[in-house]
Amino acid sequence: MRVLVTWGSKRGGTEGIARIVGATLAERGHDVVMKSAEHVRDLDGIEAAFVGGALYGNRWPSNVRRFVRRNVQRLREMPVWLFSSGPLDDSAEREEIPPPNMVAVLAERVGARGHMTFGGKLDPDAKDFPARSFAAESAGDFRNPAHIRRWASARADELPTAQPGKAINYPAHALTRSLLHGATGWALCAGTMTVLTQLLSPGTAIVLHAIAAPLFFLGIAVHYFGARGARDPLPTAILWTLMVLALDVVIVASAVSGSFAMLASVAGLWLPLALIFLVTAATGGLMSTLPWPKTSSERPSATAR
Repeated sequence: MRVLVTWGSKRGGTEGIARIVGATLAERGHDVVMKSAEHVRDLDGIEAAFVGGALYGNRWPSNVRRFVRRNVQRLREMPVWLFSSGPLDDSAEREEIPPPNMVAVLAERVGARGHMTFGGKLDPDAKDFPARSFAAESAGDFRNPAHIRRWASARADELPTAQPGKAINYPAHALTRSLLHGATGWALCAGTMTVLTQLLSPGTAIVLHAIAAPLFFLGIAVHYFGARGARDPLPTAILWTLMVLALDVVIVASAVSGSFAMLASVAGLWLPLALIFLVTAATGGLMSTLPWPKTSSERPSATAR
């Protein structure tokens, strides 16, 4: 059976786990392809996949998240297992640690058959933040090769008869929902600016608008990211910021005022845009680490694959 083992790793710890998984599967007679997530161009001929990521702030690296998003439909057609590395102690050997919310949603979207968390690795001379702050007290290699091989060996036994799991389609992930939230934020900002310019001096209106815009998008972001399955924070922040800019140029500058002078205003345009981007990305990043509320409007639909 042709099996892909791929990973996202910043300092090589997760890659080491992936290579143990791949070697174990190969020893059991499977044809194994091992590549980091950014080097996987397609899944032609692949019949099963193992996808791993290092946990940083309860999230996988962006390259492995992009791999999953880019190949969702194809991954739904095969048995998939996910694994993570992260705990800087032996807790992963003492108990099965569930995936954080962002990884759990990826697993549900592709219909993964399971997920396993393994111990992580942190070198004492780690330079980048926040690893540097943990290195003094938590440095060490907490990966247990025997534990990893046992898990991979058990999956090798499943592979010959394994079927794709049940994928979940989240309404919250729809692009139209993201666009609607961004458009709502812009409408609130535009309406507020219109009212302020009629009541106050232009300078005061610009200042108050610069304060109100990120607050509006804070509320929009809380509502958007509060639903399970919402899109990733950074792409969403970029999309909403570009939407606001485009709508300001096309509607406000071109159609309403007939002048593009607003493009030269730092306080009137560029500062609010920067704050909208930062508030959206930060709110989404924080909320992605928190449990999602379950409401009737957020119930996903399962797709048998």
